[in-house]
Amino acid sequence: MTANPAIATRAQALADAAPGGSLDRRAAGCVVVAYSTTKTPEHARRVLDGLDEDLRAECHTLADTIAAQLQEEGS
Repeated sequence: MTANPAIATRAQALADAAPGGSLDRRAAGCVVVAYSTTKTPEHARRVLDGLDEDLRAECHTLADTIAAQLQEEGS
């Protein structure tokens, strides 16, 4: 699985588990959409750059955390 679909899949699980309306759920949902509709992590990050500052920062942190976890699991 390439990076974007793997990140989107992991973020979907986090969104499903997060409380409704929480920043965690909103961020995970945004990561799902951005990473499932783009081909590269760089493009997904540019899509997320259009969000307000707090949500954008949470999205970037979440995506970075998931990417690091996937990298570690692949090693």
